[in-house]
Amino acid sequence: MVNNLREYIRKDCLVPVRYTYEGQNKTLYARLINYSDGGLCLKTRTPIEEGAKLELSLEGYTPKESSMGEFDRYPVAVCWSKKIPERGLPVYETGLKYRG
Repeated sequence: MVNNLREYIRKDCLVPVRYTYEGQNKTLYARLINYSDGGLCLKTRTPIEEGAKLELSLEGYTPKESSMGEFDRYPVAVCWSKKIPERGLPVYETGLKYRG
């Protein structure tokens, strides 16, 4: 059995998200694959540089409207990013931590 030394329990999910680099307006897309009280993990088609500061937006229905809209925004920093094998396409997993 492998010991899990993580500080926070991860919860698996598969949620579409948008993100922008701090100070830029270009929106990029990813999938949130797990989250915890300490941070998040994304799956992307392009690598994200370690140390980058991002703003992540979860998409969903707003409580007051029936149209799609931004639901929550989270300022995050990239802790790590690694290429993973997936059907021959470049795919990356990226670990993020919340920043205040």
